[in-house]
Amino acid sequence: MESLAVRVAACPRADVDGVWQRHVAARHAAQALHARRGTGRWGTKDGFPVLYLGRPTNSVIVEAYRHLVDPVEDKNILTQLEPRALVTCTVDVTNLLDLRVATTRMQLDLPFSTLRSDTSDRAAYARCQAVAQVAHQLGLHGIITPAATDLGDTLALFTDILPAAERPTRSEPDTAWDQLPADPRNAPPRHLRVIETRP
Repeated sequence: MESLAVRVAACPRADVDGVWQRHVAARHAAQALHARRGTGRWGTKDGFPVLYLGRPTNSVIVEAYRHLVDPVEDKNILTQLEPRALVTCTVDVTNLLDLRVATTRMQLDLPFSTLRSDTSDRAAYARCQAVAQVAHQLGLHGIITPAATDLGDTLALFTDILPAAERPTRSEPDTAWDQLPADPRNAPPRHLRVIETRP
């Protein structure tokens, strides 16, 4: 089998624009669009800085639950979380590895089970991190991928490579979350009503 670097280099690229969001602790809202080094699905604490963005808003909300609430046994954690902010920005970025394409996921051995793994699944994270490291070495600006929430997309930007003209910019005032919004995963299912029409 070809090396991971060869496989990533052969994958299609995407350009992405539009409105994206992320949640941060309110006290860090001013720096919300500054990437950081840290252990995440697409980065490591010893690696390059990654800025994570998502859409739609429900996907961002579920990400907050996946990282801040789900791993904690005491569900009273919701009352103990510090205030957070939902930051909205506009993106117009090029040269992304596009994991929304099924053949790309197959070529890189990144099935949905890996992309949507629990936040504690170190093996799944390591596979994603290896792909991100190669993409970064190849000079790509980031990765666009189906979100782990199964509700939308995630954009992981490599800000140390990203041209200044492609950096996200805030597009509206932050939304304050004194508490996390209701978990969209608990919303009742929506049912369609069939209405008979007469000629």
